[in-house]
Amino acid sequence: MSKDHRSAFAGNLRSLPPLHVDGPRADPPNCHLVVGFDRNAESHSALKFAVEFAQHVNAALHVGHSVDPNDFPVAPDSPDYENDFAAGLESERLDVCGILAPFTGNWSYDCSQDDPMHLLSSMAEHHNALMIIIGTPHRGFTSMFERISGESVSAHLIHHSHRPLLMIPPDAQFSGWVPGNPAS
Repeated sequence: MSKDHRSAFAGNLRSLPPLHVDGPRADPPNCHLVVGFDRNAESHSALKFAVEFAQHVNAALHVGHSVDPNDFPVAPDSPDYENDFAAGLESERLDVCGILAPFTGNWSYDCSQDDPMHLLSSMAEHHNALMIIIGTPHRGFTSMFERISGESVSAHLIHHSHRPLLMIPPDAQFSGWVPGNPAS
């Protein structure tokens, strides 16, 4: 990754421009996978699983991070609000790049203020992705309300996308399946 992406979140954060980072290029992939990402542990588990899975099937990974309320600092009146916001997004980008570091295939990272359902769906369409991979839904009242109302990312993708959706539970381990090997 080039140095110019290191401070990509500087500037006016009220109208945050989308960020796109391409990882190193490898041989052409067999397929493409889209992975949803946010700061929650479930999302980190999904990305780690996706890296292992993609390595085994020679897939390109496309990570989509939609800026959500959890990305904003707690004190909006703080004089450091925009710097704290930028630092938080930069930290999340670095987390993604750290998880992707051992991956030898093609990858990309996109961060935008787009709706997460739209971001993941449009990325999947753009790359003709085999599937979309996300972490299991968060717990709590807000999450339960989102699922009931159909506004959760998983519910929306299940009902409005024609692509398979793979939901990864926290701490899921990749079993090491290898395509074409019936003994795996």
